[in-house]
Amino acid sequence: MQIETRTLQFDHLLVHETKQLKTDWQSGVFMMEEVPLALDIYKNGPIFFSVRPEENEKNFGHFTYYLPLNEAVTLEDETYFKYQETFQVEKALVLRQADQAVNFQAAHEKIKKYAIEQGIKLEETFYCVLIEVYDDVIIDLYVPIKKRSDDE
Repeated sequence: MQIETRTLQFDHLLVHETKQLKTDWQSGVFMMEEVPLALDIYKNGPIFFSVRPEENEKNFGHFTYYLPLNEAVTLEDETYFKYQETFQVEKALVLRQADQAVNFQAAHEKIKKYAIEQGIKLEETFYCVLIEVYDDVIIDLYVPIKKRSDDE
């Protein structure tokens, strides 16, 4: 699959943040899958998450999990989850990782290499959108392009 440039946007999101081992990324996804039933809300888009590297900790990352909802919600307790009205990444390089769904790190390296070749500067945080297709999961990897500053 080729690398493309796209926008990523969702409205009405339930959000959960955590610091964890990068290899444990699926634990947050499983937790988000259970939330709609517990809170009597309806999911209306794919679960996705961001990964931001932790300084001096190669195996850990700061993860933010997002669950798109059908409408705005008010949470009584925002200890584990919070509500976010909208989410948008204006411009990102995107690669669909269908063949090796659990290996988004390899896809991330491929995008970084492509960006260097094309002279594109990328943000450190990247996003994995989990698209359920039949009984499988396809990951679309979004790596935001840095906005140019006035002095560049």
